[in-house]
Amino acid sequence: MWNELVPPERELFFSKNDEKDPRMGEIVHPLAADDSLEGYDVALIGLPEDRGILANGGREGARLGPRFIRKAFYRLTPGFRPSLSDLSIADVGDVRTEGRSLDEVHESARAIVASIASRGVLPVVLGGGHDLTFPGLHGLVDGLCLKEGELGVVNVDSHLDVRDMSHGITSGTPFFRALEELPGKPLKGGNFVEFGVQELHNSPWYYQWLRKTGATVFTLKSLQGRPMETFLQALQVSGEGTRIVAVSVDIDAARSTDAPGASASNPNGLSAQDLEKVAYLAGRTERVGFFDIMEMSPPLDVDGRTSALAAAVLFWFLKGLCERR
Repeated sequence: MWNELVPPERELFFSKNDEKDPRMGEIVHPLAADDSLEGYDVALIGLPEDRGILANGGREGARLGPRFIRKAFYRLTPGFRPSLSDLSIADVGDVRTEGRSLDEVHESARAIVASIASRGVLPVVLGGGHDLTFPGLHGLVDGLCLKEGELGVVNVDSHLDVRDMSHGITSGTPFFRALEELPGKPLKGGNFVEFGVQELHNSPWYYQWLRKTGATVFTLKSLQGRPMETFLQALQVSGEGTRIVAVSVDIDAARSTDAPGASASNPNGLSAQDLEKVAYLAGRTERVGFFDIMEMSPPLDVDGRTSALAAAVLFWFLKGLCERR
């Protein structure tokens, strides 16, 4: 696994050198080649890749997302009791991308997630284009030997991302591929949920295709006034009869005032507070065993607002995970 990874940058692991003010940079363990994952609860993996976004006509920059999410996250405190210091968290670094094709990056991401999941460690992926959620899900299936109907997925996103493969791999294809290409059909339409989708930014053809699979689509409009109750319903639908649930968060699910640094930002969307609550509920849900945060684009950000939100989403997912105990 380790030859597929670039070790995490040590300078990102912030410390105030004050025992009364610990920071996540002191709590998360950066792993080097040949270090063991034994005993860890969570492994962070960076996917610094955005060619899938460019192939979909989007704006570049998300390849820098993992670095900036880490930089913001490692400055945070572990919070109150139960705190993130109760978890054993490893940072295994970034998937190698330099000099490699997008297919090769996807294959490495699949293999790394499979290796992590097979060890009983929960993979948390920092992207990167949303196309990379597919190899993450594929790795989860391989690592846990999931069979037909044993995977549930919730996509928190303003877009459906179920475009077919007629134009190759793009950031719009991950969930089409998850429904159609995962070996053994572990993901059934009835266990796939779209959450926060914006009708005016999605093709009616793909919406109708998705509905025919049996998937559930909660549009942003349908969430008004009760987003948390609806997200709990999404988790219930995705978990019905499955062994494990994966939750994917595209940062463009948040409105552009809160997340200007999204690859495809929109003026409307979930509030930052709502997105943090979504992450917390996902973390608290026993069956959730995979989490990713995708399409945070630092060159498009304003005052570090989006990297701070992505870091907070990561914090609240892990906070929820602490409370499972």
